[in-house]
Amino acid sequence: MANALQQTQFNSNNFHRCLKRDSSEFPGLKSYQVPYPSYVGPVTGRVQDCISYNSTAGTTSTTTMSSSQKPKPTMTPSESYMHSAVLDEDGKYTLYWSYNETSIVFEAHVQTTGWLGLGISPNGGMAGADIAIGWVGHDGQTFFKDRYATAIGKPPIDPHQDWLLLSGKREGGFTFLKFTRLLDTKDCEHDLPITSDTIRVIWAYNNAIPESEDGMTYHGPATRGSKSINLLEPAQNKDALLPASAVRYDFLNRNVSVPAEKTTYWCEAFKKPSINTKQHLVKYAPVIQKGNKGVVHHMILFACYTPFDESLLERGYNCYDSSKPDTMIGCGNPMALWAVGGEDFYFPPDVGFSLGAVGDPTYFILETRYDNPQQRTDIIDNSGIMLWYTPEIRKYDAGLAEVGTLVGDFMMIPPRQKSFQISGICNSNCTQAAIPPEGIKTFAYILHTHLAGRKIHVRQYRDEQLVDVLAHDDNYDFNYQQMRWLKKEKTIMPGDSLIVDCFYSSTDRASLTLGGIATTEEMCVTYIYYYPRSEFSSCQSLVSPRDQFSVLGMNESLADFDVSNDTPNHWTKLMQKAEWTPSLTSELQRKQLNGENFHICRKGDYSQFPEVPVPIISMYPSYVGPVKDRVQDCLSSNASTVSTTVSALEMTSITADNSANSQVKGFTVGIIVLFLIHMCM
Repeated sequence: MANALQQTQFNSNNFHRCLKRDSSEFPGLKSYQVPYPSYVGPVTGRVQDCISYNSTAGTTSTTTMSSSQKPKPTMTPSESYMHSAVLDEDGKYTLYWSYNETSIVFEAHVQTTGWLGLGISPNGGMAGADIAIGWVGHDGQTFFKDRYATAIGKPPIDPHQDWLLLSGKREGGFTFLKFTRLLDTKDCEHDLPITSDTIRVIWAYNNAIPESEDGMTYHGPATRGSKSINLLEPAQNKDALLPASAVRYDFLNRNVSVPAEKTTYWCEAFKKPSINTKQHLVKYAPVIQKGNKGVVHHMILFACYTPFDESLLERGYNCYDSSKPDTMIGCGNPMALWAVGGEDFYFPPDVGFSLGAVGDPTYFILETRYDNPQQRTDIIDNSGIMLWYTPEIRKYDAGLAEVGTLVGDFMMIPPRQKSFQISGICNSNCTQAAIPPEGIKTFAYILHTHLAGRKIHVRQYRDEQLVDVLAHDDNYDFNYQQMRWLKKEKTIMPGDSLIVDCFYSSTDRASLTLGGIATTEEMCVTYIYYYPRSEFSSCQSLVSPRDQFSVLGMNESLADFDVSNDTPNHWTKLMQKAEWTPSLTSELQRKQLNGENFHICRKGDYSQFPEVPVPIISMYPSYVGPVKDRVQDCLSSNASTVSTTVSALEMTSITADNSANSQVKGFTVGIIVLFLIHMCM
């Protein structure tokens, strides 16, 4: 009877009334009777996309909607994620992700009707990569497998299925896959851990739907690639960090004709915005001229704290040329930095960089490094840095300090070395003089070497004890130098020592690599943002040339050299002629980590601290031990079930997190000073 009544409701005549606001009827539309409209179908309930996971087969069964019910595809993710990135140049592969202490969830949106793959690689290639591949079949069923690669080619299925599918669908030419895994699966044979180091994410896709589990066709050269990403970067509510009162101001290069040199450091001078009261810089971002993405490697905006020649505002010049203006010496305090791979930078909500106040800089220098390996003569550039400042003054003024090694010829890396360590020391004498009694708080940093760099660590010592590792990256990528936020602010106290350890690989080099500004030369530097601002600006060191040259028995001839006549180049030419045997290389490494060091401690205007000797000469600290490699905790081969189960459980934790958070003694002092002046020119 109930069914009969329901049919009557939807198939019988209906009485209708159509009334005006005063309850009177419209003329010609008095109460009338018509059948229930035949074109009206039943109300369709919203269909939940349900997934059942078969842990043995590693596939999913998906309840799909009919084509008439499917919504139009959008690039809106299924939930609010902490981060996102477009992996390819054409914008066809977008990745979203969130993480907690143990697990990570990815959602890939790819413009393909076939298979898609995502992986983690030790070097950006397939060999050694940890990969997940999935697709939605012709019948709507989603296929997904954890795989690994030992070489270029179709990756085999991993016997430990640690990448787990959460959902999958295909609509309107797009495939959407959502999946999860533990940060450390403990499968050391086939998986790679996801850490706070730089991660080389590899990606690929193909428009053909595989007909079998291993039926993926080759992706081709145009639909695959790699991108370096810090997957575990702390999340920021960037909208909240930029107030509505913020004003944008640009420091842009002015039609620079990039020299036909492989590497050029170009400097242009600028005057501050027209502000007469204190403001706070709260954000900066790069402006890269179209077509010059591969040319502009990094930019640094320096503040000038000494008298400045305004005629320099009308021209640019080579930053490190011997003819550079003397007035530039006082422009050594970096304020904003961007390097290739970096993004917009926002200061914390209670911190800003002071502009416009008494004592704040009036003039600035924009240093741009250009890479021009083909030595082209037709490159014109107007790239630069955009600043956003606000009159809403925050609680703290920010400062920026440079720590690591001095840059110059006496930094030496022998050829054919898998790993060679050079360390820069920020001496306790310097921090004692430069840092206020209450200490400073670090909140962000950027690590920097050149092409041979592989790992960088910044260690903090207090009272000869290791208290913290301020920063580290065991998978450093020269082409990804992002300013990184610390997950938790860290305190540096007066008297602390900071050791910047850089590890280099020169296996592809037949001759000695020297320190310098060129891409093929090397550096070992870390820039640290901190608050409250103090005089702490530059704290660096260099292993004594005497100790390095003694490796080749050159001690007796040092006094014969005239350091004012390009002597360092003469010395290093002798070093280049050396036959770098294993024993000779080992001895140089020993001197690097046990020898005499020169130290420089400078304020932002390049002046010295009166209470700090010039220069400081000391032995490498005996209490500093070797950098310890992080040991991966590996499970035995029968532990796949445990790994898979824990990963599935951790997914619940991430979802909960997201919903709760919508978001030298042998030298005279005179020789030492001349040497250091040479290094700093």
